[in-house]
Amino acid sequence: MLGKIGKKTFDEIIYPHLGKIHSEVIIPPMNGVDTGAIQIDQNRVMVVKTDPVFIVPQFGFEKASWFAVHILASDVMTSGIPPKYAMIDLNLPPEMTDEEFSQMWIGIDKALKEIDVMVTAGHTGRYEGISYPMLGGFSMIGIGDLNKLGSPKKVKEGDLVIVTKGPAIEATGLLTNLYPEYFKQKLSSEVFQEAYNTYWKMSCWKDGLIASNIGIHMMHDATEGGLWNALVEVAEASRKRLVIFEDKLFINKAVKEVTSLVNIDPFISISEGTMIIITDNPTVKDELNKAGIEAEIIGKVEKESSEGEAILKTSTGEKRIEKPSEDPFWRAFFDLQKKAS
Repeated sequence: MLGKIGKKTFDEIIYPHLGKIHSEVIIPPMNGVDTGAIQIDQNRVMVVKTDPVFIVPQFGFEKASWFAVHILASDVMTSGIPPKYAMIDLNLPPEMTDEEFSQMWIGIDKALKEIDVMVTAGHTGRYEGISYPMLGGFSMIGIGDLNKLGSPKKVKEGDLVIVTKGPAIEATGLLTNLYPEYFKQKLSSEVFQEAYNTYWKMSCWKDGLIASNIGIHMMHDATEGGLWNALVEVAEASRKRLVIFEDKLFINKAVKEVTSLVNIDPFISISEGTMIIITDNPTVKDELNKAGIEAEIIGKVEKESSEGEAILKTSTGEKRIEKPSEDPFWRAFFDLQKKAS
């Protein structure tokens, strides 16, 4: 199966074999938690995260670089500590020209400056066997106050579940930018433009920065498997019962039309840019709205749960939210690829 490994593989193979264990690592690798955390002293913590360098040439190298930076920065920001330092390993395909490399690197530089991050180390080379979009590894570090650090251990009964932007932000942004001519023919010009511009919503760095300045207990971004998968991961990591109210869920009009057109469920589709925020402070939602970020309190944290579970409360009762067996974005992506060829 393509994509991220499952929880079973992580729990049975990766987690038991992390090398020498150090006590200052207060958040080790965890399924459903985006960053690790190392306590530096009594008051400070360092958060760390690594991802692939994800470059899609079809977007244009500078535009693609913005997304590559924000994928990683969004993950770091889920910790409540903003990123500050970056390390990048660029393994480039031989066919990448010097001009294309320059465009990509300038794009990375611009995106990093926007979020106050500096490259501090790295490696760059061209190698046979490398192909887009995965061009190496990208790491970021943030250093901040220990009391601002989000953690599954901080999630408690009565906390609010806030979601930003709604589901399938990334699915919509990627599909319409990869296959613009197809969607121009199928959507009104107004809806197409909104869907196309969803690309620039594929970051939750700002969402997390605003929320963390007010106070959070845990944050998580909705990537593969979408909003449903992310909610289940939060429940499992915190070992809590999350109750989600169906009548509080929302979806962007353009996202709804795009996902309906390609026949995918938006709630289980990849959604970088959608942040789940667990907090006891309802003003988080208000401050996000003031900053132009759509946000809603969609649920609450209930009792302890040995395994963790997310429940959808509807007008007719309750049902358990399950992790999707696959993300339908990839089926839509390959179907559109065939139509375009």
